[in-house]
Amino acid sequence: MKGPDPARRTAAPGWGGNRDVTRYLCAAAYLERAYGRSLVKEVAAEPHLGVAAAPACDVPVVLRHAYHANMRRHGRDIVLASLLLFLLVFYLWVGRPGVSLSLFVLAWVTVFSFELATKYGAPMQSLRPDRFDPAAAPEPISLGVAVRLREIGEYAEGNVTTYSGYSPFAGYGTDRDAWSLAFDVTSPSRPGVEPQDFDVVDLYSHVAGRLATLGLPCLEIEERVFVDGAAVREDRRFLPDPLGRPVTAITPGTMDALKRAPEEKARPYLGVHSTGWGGELVTSLFVRFVRSDSSLVVEAAPTVLFPLRDRYRVVDTLMPGPHPLEVLLLAANTLVPTVFELMASPWRAIAGFAPDSWMYFRVRAQDKLITRLRRFDYGARQAVRRNAADDSHQRYFQEADSGMVLKAIEKRVLGAIVEFAEAHGIHTDELVQRQEMIINHGIIASHGASVHASSVASGENSSVSSKILRAIPRVKMD
Repeated sequence: MKGPDPARRTAAPGWGGNRDVTRYLCAAAYLERAYGRSLVKEVAAEPHLGVAAAPACDVPVVLRHAYHANMRRHGRDIVLASLLLFLLVFYLWVGRPGVSLSLFVLAWVTVFSFELATKYGAPMQSLRPDRFDPAAAPEPISLGVAVRLREIGEYAEGNVTTYSGYSPFAGYGTDRDAWSLAFDVTSPSRPGVEPQDFDVVDLYSHVAGRLATLGLPCLEIEERVFVDGAAVREDRRFLPDPLGRPVTAITPGTMDALKRAPEEKARPYLGVHSTGWGGELVTSLFVRFVRSDSSLVVEAAPTVLFPLRDRYRVVDTLMPGPHPLEVLLLAANTLVPTVFELMASPWRAIAGFAPDSWMYFRVRAQDKLITRLRRFDYGARQAVRRNAADDSHQRYFQEADSGMVLKAIEKRVLGAIVEFAEAHGIHTDELVQRQEMIINHGIIASHGASVHASSVASGENSSVSSKILRAIPRVKMD
C-alpha cells in the first residue's frame, strides 16, 4: 500500500503544458492600463508578499510584458503632457487658438497611433498563436526587477501558499460546496479483529496513489500547505527573514509533520487538479485528513477556475494588419478620449518614472509595520490568473465537465479511504453509506450542516433520519 515517492508527491503541476492563458494575459497587459498597472504594483513590486497560484499561467512572463506595456504608455504620456503644456501656453498666454487647435490634433494623432500600434504592432503580433514564444518576452527593465521576477517564478515550483483574507484557495478559482465527514477508527471490521493503528501520512500516500490511476484530462496531484499570511511573522519555517518573502517550499519531512500534528494556521492538503479546455478550465479538489485517537476527519474543498473573460482573447481576433474601415473607426473612437488622455497625462507622466508605483516609500512603510508594530500580512493580495477569470462557466459542457471531474475525484478519494480502512481492520459500513450519499445523491455537507455516524445532513441546520439512510438502496462501488 505504498504511495507515490516524495518526488512525485511534491512535483509542481504542469497544467497540461498549454500556453494560451499566458499569452492572453500578456495581451491584456497591453490592452488594459488598469490590469497592467495592477500586475506591477500588487505582484511584481511587492518584496514581502507571497504569490498566489496561477494555474496554467507563467506569471513572470506576464509580468515582463506588463512592465513593457507600462513603459510604452509612459512614453506616450510624456508626449501628451508636453503637448498639453504647449497647448495651454499658446491658448492662455500667447493667444493663438489656431496653434492650440493644431496641437490638439497632434495629440489626437498620438493617441490614435498608439492604439493602432498597440493592436497591430510587434508586441501584440508576437502574442499570436503561431508566433508566441515565452522565452522571447521583453527583458526586465532593471536588475532589481529581474531578481523579483525570479523569486516570483519560484513559487510556481514550490508547495507553499501564503494567503491573505478568507479563502486559502483563492488562486485556484471559486470555492464550491465543501464537505466533511468523520468516522470511528477504533471499531473493528468484524468480531475478534483488532483494528490496526496507522500513520495518517500513509493514508495520504495511499489516496494519492489511487488518484494517480484516474483517467482524467491533464490530471495533476500535489501536496501543498496553506499558511495564514497574518500569522506567519514569527514562524521561521515559513518566514526565515521577517523583511523578506515567505518560503516557496518546505521539505517532505516538514509536510509530514504538519499532517501528523495539525495546526490552526498552517494546513497541509492533497491537491488534485484536472485541466481542460485549452488550460482555461481547472477543476480541483483539496483533501485533508485529521487523525485523533479514536476518529478520522476527512475534509474536502472543491474549487473551479473558470475560463478567462472574452475580452482577454481579443488577440486571436486581430489580423496581421488593420482593415481600412477599422482604421477609420479607431480614428473616430479616439477623438473624444484624447481630451481625457491629455488631462490625465501630466500625473501619469510623473508617476511613470516610478514604474514600481513608488516602491521605495511603500516598502519603508511596510518595514515599519514589521519591525516596530511586529504585525504584517504576508499573504498574496492578487491572484493573477483568477482576477482575469469569468464568474461562471461559459459553455454548458464546461459545467458538465467540472461536475464529472469532481464526482470522479470524490468517488476515488472516498473509495481509497474505504480500502485503507478495510486493510487495517476498521469497520467501514457507515463510511460506505456516507460515500454513497455524497457521490450518488449529490449531498454535500456545508453551511452549518453536519455528517454524523448515522446520518447525513445537507443545508443549513438540517438533518436526515437514519431510517431514510436504510431505505436508500445500496449500489456497488468500483
